Formats: sequence, structure tokens, C-alpha cells
Amino acid sequence: MSDATEADIHALIAEMKNLRADVERIGGILKDTARHGATDAKEAVRETAEKGWNEAKVRAQTVMEEMEQRPVQSALTIFGVGVLLGILVGRR
Repeated sequence: MSDATEADIHALIAEMKNLRADVERIGGILKDTARHGATDAKEAVRETAEKGWNEAKVRAQTVMEEMEQRPVQSALTIFGVGVLLGILVGRR
């Protein structure tokens, strides 16, 4: 082999080692990014669920207050909904 070819081979080997190190670093960065992304996603889901739960509690409290203020109207509304559901389910 000529000296130029041998020098090219050594240069190629050195470049391959650098490339391997770069790929390993990229893999580590991707792994860290995925880990942080999963943590961020979990936190976002938890916050959204918490907001939804708080909103549901507020709405339930509002409905309970309205039922206490108008018990007869609430009872009639509930009875009417029950009758409608009974008719719909009875048809099937």
C-alpha cells in the first residue's frame, strides 16, 4: 500500500471514532430529552386533572346549592329526566 492510502485509512479510522463518540453523545441527549419530556408530560396531565377535578367540585357544589334553594323544582326536573330516560331505555 502506498503511504497516501495508508494515511487515508488512518484518517478514516480516526473520523469513525469521532463519529461513534458523537452518536453516543446524541443518544445520551435524546435519552435525557425523552426523560424530561415524560416528566413534563406527567406534570401537565396531573395539573389538568387537578384543574378538572376542582372545576367538577365547584359545579357540584353549585348544583347542590341550587337544589337546596329550589327543592320542588329540582325534584320535578329529576323526575322528568328519569321519565325521559325510562322511555328511551324502554324502547330498546
